[in-house]
Amino acid sequence: MDVVRLKGIVGAVFLIILLTSGVLFFYTIGSETVIGLINGDDYIYYDWKQIPLFLFTPVMIFFDLFIICLLIFPWKKRMASVMQKLMIPVTVYSISSFVVGIIISMIISVYPLGTDYYKCDSTSIVSSGSYYAKSKEICKQRAYSPEQESKVDSIK
Repeated sequence: MDVVRLKGIVGAVFLIILLTSGVLFFYTIGSETVIGLINGDDYIYYDWKQIPLFLFTPVMIFFDLFIICLLIFPWKKRMASVMQKLMIPVTVYSISSFVVGIIISMIISVYPLGTDYYKCDSTSIVSSGSYYAKSKEICKQRAYSPEQESKVDSIK
């Protein structure tokens, strides 16, 4: 087997794994946030990047299927031409989902989070998102939960 072909196959499998895990991750996180906002949960995690990435998941699914079709199916040239024809609608959707997602994120930051929720203090330097609660008491309860106290006691 040719080394260049083997590197291409390994790279494609890596991309399939990366895109599939990205789709699952962004769909799970985005749907939890959206459902939490719709239900009016008492405590939610929100990051402004979640909504554009949640709307971008169909594009990631398209590229995932594109790579799978190029690897598996024997009629690669025909499949590549069909996928090229689909690239224009996918590009238009990806740009529009990005713009609409940013607008929706700004609206969410102003209306439900700015009026109905209280922003809890965040000590994380890794994540840019924040936790939001309906009241300050809920933030304090979550910050000093019994699980946190047992972790602190075990460290001492």
